[in-house]
Amino acid sequence: MLNQRFERHETERLVHGAVSKIMSQRGLPARELREDDRLNATLGLSSLDLAQLVFDLELTFGADPFQTLVPITSVQTVGQLVGAYLRLFDDTGLADPNDELADAQAASERRRQRRGARG
Repeated sequence: MLNQRFERHETERLVHGAVSKIMSQRGLPARELREDDRLNATLGLSSLDLAQLVFDLELTFGADPFQTLVPITSVQTVGQLVGAYLRLFDDTGLADPNDELADAQAASERRRQRRGARG
């Protein structure tokens, strides 16, 4: 998909670093991040923080998965954020059947369809 490749470990390290940087700038306590940490509820990041995070990560990775691959509204956890960036480097185009992000995307699509049906 992209010329530059980032392995899972490197992607996790870069995403965790970017989240930690935003938390530090906000004066939030430093902590070891876990995949199930919720960006808003657990870590205390606002929608503005998330926008800054996506901008910082776009500079880091040279691409934004939220333009075409993943709706930003489906990303709620650190693990889902990592998953979105891992998809940038997935040449197979196959989703992991245990992918938490894919589940969140499917739920987001179902909500969108229900809203459209109410119309």
